[in-house]
Amino acid sequence: MADSPSVWCPSCGAEYVVGTPYCADCRVALTPTRPDSLGPQTTAEDLVELGTWSRLEAQILRARLETAGITVMIEWSSPAPDATGLIVVPEAQSEFAEAVINEIDVDDEVPDTSPFAYVSRIEEHLAAAAQLLQELQTRLDELEARGTDLTGRSSGTPSPR
Repeated sequence: MADSPSVWCPSCGAEYVVGTPYCADCRVALTPTRPDSLGPQTTAEDLVELGTWSRLEAQILRARLETAGITVMIEWSSPAPDATGLIVVPEAQSEFAEAVINEIDVDDEVPDTSPFAYVSRIEEHLAAAAQLLQELQTRLDELEARGTDLTGRSSGTPSPR
């Protein structure tokens, strides 16, 4: 990829073609600059739990935190659509992440009736919904590749009546 423009994962350093939004492994937003140093491996002790949110809220928070340059991981309670997500960030970024989330909470409490703010919130929710749909499509593709239906039965097996 040396001759074509690239984007990079700030977490693992993987290189991607421009236009790829997220690292396939780390699920963090890619940046146009190659990381100088990836630093030492982060351990569980170096991570801070920020809280648990519904799937849609967690996706929106992840997008906003990544936009602010914060590395984010979500631990889902289950693969179910109604699962909750525990947002975890590196300890070094936790204070800033909490400030970003607090700012989001304050912004959501103050009604902004301007068309720009309204459209921005709709776009944010649509982006999170699109990401959820992409995750569902990926799961469906994996099930189809294995030859199973949504219940886990082989697609050639008749369902019990």
